[in-house]
Formats: sequence, structure tokens, C-alpha cells
Amino acid sequence: MKKRLLALALCGMLPLSGCAAMLERSHETITTHVDYAVTDDDSILRAESYQGLVSAMLYFVNEHRRGGTIRLYNYTGDVEADLANARDEVMFEDPLGAFSVYGFTYDFTRILTYYEVELRITYSRTAQQVSSLPEVTGLAGVRQELVRLVDGQEDSAAFLASYFSGDRELVEKLLGLACLSAPELFRHHDISATSISLYPEAGTRRVVEVKLDWSQSAAEVALEEKEYAQQLETAAAALLEASPPAGETYTVEELATIVRAAGGGADPNGASLALSVLSGEPASDFGLLMAMEYLCQQCSIEVEPVNGPAGLWLIVSTPQGYRHLLPQVLYPSQAGEEPGLEEPALRLYTDQELADWGWEWDAALHPACVDEDIQALSLNGQQAGSAPAEE
Repeated sequence: MKKRLLALALCGMLPLSGCAAMLERSHETITTHVDYAVTDDDSILRAESYQGLVSAMLYFVNEHRRGGTIRLYNYTGDVEADLANARDEVMFEDPLGAFSVYGFTYDFTRILTYYEVELRITYSRTAQQVSSLPEVTGLAGVRQELVRLVDGQEDSAAFLASYFSGDRELVEKLLGLACLSAPELFRHHDISATSISLYPEAGTRRVVEVKLDWSQSAAEVALEEKEYAQQLETAAAALLEASPPAGETYTVEELATIVRAAGGGADPNGASLALSVLSGEPASDFGLLMAMEYLCQQCSIEVEPVNGPAGLWLIVSTPQGYRHLLPQVLYPSQAGEEPGLEEPALRLYTDQELADWGWEWDAALHPACVDEDIQALSLNGQQAGSAPAEE
């Protein structure tokens, strides 16, 4: 009531047009919020600086509002230029704005001691799509979401990543590794097309959107992969039952022996599916690695694919630490075909050994394969093994 009497008193000292404007907006309660303020009507915000202007715009975008009003009090900047810059900052630099805003227009007028800005906002995403975005942190968080996309056999994923400055190429590489980490999902090993978008393009906090483009429906792909996975599980179980481990659990060498014995020979043009390899067909390096990776997973041995310029290989966990396993060690041997010929020992490699022989890979994406005590090995006089053959 006191505020209304004060407004009426001021009307006697102001032109009627100004009085009418004040009467329409005189009754408001201000609540401080960061560098802007919200009135009783939360479609009207108050700001006094450029950053307050940006924050007010972001408030409406984060609330998925289609419009709103910002009142600029005591504003000393160039209102017209600042509005254009603030709008661009919201649309092209803020993750949620870049991801969801389709159009952003405004008008502004001077009213007595402040500027009134009217916003109109349109969106390319629904409020549900924005609010349901998972939030992840760093490279590990991005990898986790891509693995979830693949394991869930979904055709798209979007998430908000903080402390991640990678580009599309890195996301594509991580997606490829996630696909190769699921040997039973054979259709994911050769995705016909992918669409990767980052909102915004640069920065350390962005929305990452990935879409998989199949030549058939995602449901048909999932059904086909489900049937294949069941057949692969049956074939692997039969081989493991026929060759039980010497100890309580299988070793990497024992599983490699099973793959060697099951394969029908190494053939660059041979089968690329783990099931085909375990069923006795001639196999390509890719097929041998997928079969080995699947057996490791079934026996709870840590394993992950590495994709470098020399081709594909695996990193496996051993009692001595992580080691590189190359496809050549999975080639079927001649053991058993000639009397007295023994299966050769499994040769695994450290990072240093592969690097010394000129092999390259993105070491930041994989666990380190190092000797636990290099000095002890040196004192024992152990020598590095022979160089692996290039593919």
C-alpha cells in the first residue's frame, strides 16, 4: 500500500505517460540472484551489468521459456551492442543454449530510468530432452556414455561433458573403441555412418551428441545381434568346458591356446566374426582378436582393443601387469601335427618394446603396459623378445 501511495504521489510530478508506465510496474519485490534479480513475476528479470544480462538470458533458456522481460537499471554499456553479443554468447557459447536454442530475437525500449528488453526464444529441442541430459566429467565420463550407448544397442545419445576438450575425431575414436569392446555386437564393428556434434564446437564444457545411422531399423539390428550373441555364448561355453583351466581361473595363455586350436587357419580374407573363428573357420586378424577378446570377457580377464596405424590388437591384464597382445600370437600353430612339436609360449609386449620397434598408438586412451620392476629384470639379465611382424 505504501508503495502504491508513493507511486501516486510521484505521478503529480511526472508526465502522464511516464506515470502510466510506472503504475503498470510499480508493485514488485526484488530477490537477489547472482548478478541479476527476479521479480514476483519470474518472467521479468532485472540486471545492471553485461554479465547480468547474459545470466538473465541464460535463466530463460535454462527454464526453457519462450519469452521474457529483462530490465536494465543503471546500465552504462552500449545496450544495442551488448544485447547482440549476449544473445550470441547464449546461442553459440553456452552448452545448453547451443544445443537447444533455434531462434533468439529481442526488442528494447527506454522507460524512464531503465531499458526494457523483450525476448522471444524458439527451441530445436524439447524441455524434456534438455533436462534429461546426463552430466559426465572428463575423458572417462565421455567413454562411459559411449560404452553405454553401444551396450544398450541404442541409435543415439546426448550428454553434457565437463572438463572435456576433445574434438569430433576423438569422440569418433572413442566410439570405435566402445564398439570393438563388444565382440558379440558384430554389427557395431562396421557402422555404416555416424553423426557426431559438439555444442559448442570448442571449450571444456559441451553437449556431445552421437547418432548411429543403420541401413535398417535399430530394432532389427538389436534382434540380429541378440541371436548372434546367444550362438557365440554357446560356442564359447563348449570350448571352455572342453579345455578347463589348470588352476582355479583361466590365464591369458590358456585362452590364446583355445583360440589357436579352434581356428581353421590364418587368412587375411578369412572370417571377421568371433563365432566363425570359434566354429573352426579360417580367420582374419580381426576375427582372431574378437574371439580372444570375447573369451577374456567371459573369463573375467580385463581386456580392451587398441586401434593404431599398424592395425588392431588387444591389451590384456596379466599377473605381471597389462600387456599388449598382437594377433600373430593367435595364429593356429603346427603343434599336434608333428610328433614332439610343442605349442610356442605366448609372447606379450610392454609399451617400451612396441615403441622401440616403431609401433604407435594413443597411449592416453589405454592403461600403461610396463614392467613392475624394470631394474630387477635388468639385473636378472632378461632380454627383450623379438620384434612383432608388421601387418
